[in-house]
Amino acid sequence: MPRKSNGFGNTKSFAVNGANKINHRTDKGRRRGAAGSYPSDRRYGSTVSRSVIEQYDMDSTWARWRRGMEYYYQAAYLEFQETTATLFKGTDFEVPVIFDGYRFATKNADSRTHYAIHRSVPVNKQVCYIEETQSDPAQFPNQFAAKEIWMKVIATRDIWSDDLLVRCQGERLTDGKTAANVKYILKADRKPAVYDGKSPKQGVSASITIPLDEIRATDFIKENNGNLQSLVGQAVFIPNFYTNRPVTLFDQFSDGDEFFEVRVAEFLGGFEVYILENTGALPPTLRETKNLDTIYETKNTSGGLGGAYFFRKSDYQRFYGQQYLTADVVREEVVDMSYIIPPFTIESISIDETYNVLSIESVAFQSQLKLYTPREESRWIVFADNSFTIQTPDVDNDGNYKHAPGKPGDKLWETLKIGIDPWQDEIFTNPALVISDLYTCSCPAYLRAIIRSPESYDPVEGKLNRQQRAPMPTARGSTTYDGAGLLKIAGIAESWANLEYKRGFKLCKHTIASMFINKIRVQEPNTFPSYESRLTFEKKLKKDIAEVAEEFRSQLERSEITTVEIIYALAEALNLDDIELGFVLATSNS
Repeated sequence: MPRKSNGFGNTKSFAVNGANKINHRTDKGRRRGAAGSYPSDRRYGSTVSRSVIEQYDMDSTWARWRRGMEYYYQAAYLEFQETTATLFKGTDFEVPVIFDGYRFATKNADSRTHYAIHRSVPVNKQVCYIEETQSDPAQFPNQFAAKEIWMKVIATRDIWSDDLLVRCQGERLTDGKTAANVKYILKADRKPAVYDGKSPKQGVSASITIPLDEIRATDFIKENNGNLQSLVGQAVFIPNFYTNRPVTLFDQFSDGDEFFEVRVAEFLGGFEVYILENTGALPPTLRETKNLDTIYETKNTSGGLGGAYFFRKSDYQRFYGQQYLTADVVREEVVDMSYIIPPFTIESISIDETYNVLSIESVAFQSQLKLYTPREESRWIVFADNSFTIQTPDVDNDGNYKHAPGKPGDKLWETLKIGIDPWQDEIFTNPALVISDLYTCSCPAYLRAIIRSPESYDPVEGKLNRQQRAPMPTARGSTTYDGAGLLKIAGIAESWANLEYKRGFKLCKHTIASMFINKIRVQEPNTFPSYESRLTFEKKLKKDIAEVAEEFRSQLERSEITTVEIIYALAEALNLDDIELGFVLATSNS
């Protein structure tokens, strides 16, 4: 048996196979990598060690702020077309939103483009009113240790306001000045008001039946010589895809060691269905369905959704104290459930000539199931303490506007203060809370994710980076349960964002630049990097700005090669969970 070639036996470590194998280049040395000390064995799972200064420099937001401000000064961006969407679509409390934003040139994406998305809420609804704020670390040490700000709130007098409130878990709320991310919504007795479950790795599927003779009479089937199999691959859209209904006796709750399971069994009838011609790069999940040609529409339908959803007990056990959380305990707490049947692709069809029925089966999709407790007038909102910001008019200490007066009706400049400590700073001075505007971006600094780059060729080094080409899981990434959707698409995206980061306020140079463009002056962070790092940074920034013109040229040539970056950014703005995001990216044709 031959000996290993990495010891002192049959080693090739000191061999010289000809002069042509020796590197005689003197024009450049080895490039400096990322900060830290790396082990010689760089296999997956190895550990990187960083000094206190190196870690401090990495955590500093000052460099992002400086780059973003320079992008704004240099006008290094392009606008893209405004579009619209709706939160909680199909309900009585839906909230219309507008997406606009900017394109920034980059070398780190195959499309040569990063998208910064601005989500605004033109007509907002009051979600709740604040009654009590628990932000004293001495009085509330448990909340302080958990990095959570608790607030007691009451719903508005609108009958749907409590329904809207409990569906804002994971959203960003504001009083018009202070804004923060919602971590949990709790009942008046401080037990969970919302339980989030996820479908298993194989997903769930929807099935519907429609009249056979009607679909055969459509122009689409006639143009395909009567071939009903031509429906496979087309899109199905159910306008009321946001399903909200009571929990029934047919929904099965079963218990496990770490998870409890809810199996949804439901029969639907008489709902509106559109079969659409699925064309274009975007998946049916994110496409504007009004832009797709309709093949067939009907209300003469029946169908159902069957599947199991799993809920992690450890997310909710702490709210029950000494009482052990089981499926039966949750079953007694909840009365309603909601889930989404997104626009889906037809995987297969079956024909029943006897009963004049065509059955359609969807491609399996990942989804969430949310369970809700009964309506209450009073609830608790738990905010992540690393998500607070304060936005005010940009005035000096005497209240004088710092900028030249604009035209009547022009938007005034505002200041955004980041790094707010809610345990010390004054927060939520206005008791009425509404859904906040927010900024998202497709760049790795914002997402803490790498989106695939199938042609990430380095012309200097002359090699492809496999980690860029097909990102693999990381030791610092999310758990299997938290990242269930993204783990299924390791060749498309790899995320190392944990829950604490996702619930906090996220920034990158592109979102900062977008805020400046929209007359929001982001306050300079107080987390300065070390002096040596700042000197190195200024040299690199000067070089980056000088290369902007070349990057924009590449962007114009390649910006349409893939849409996965803008899909990811839009999904972030829609507050999609990782499991839904994974489905969106997996079904993308980009």
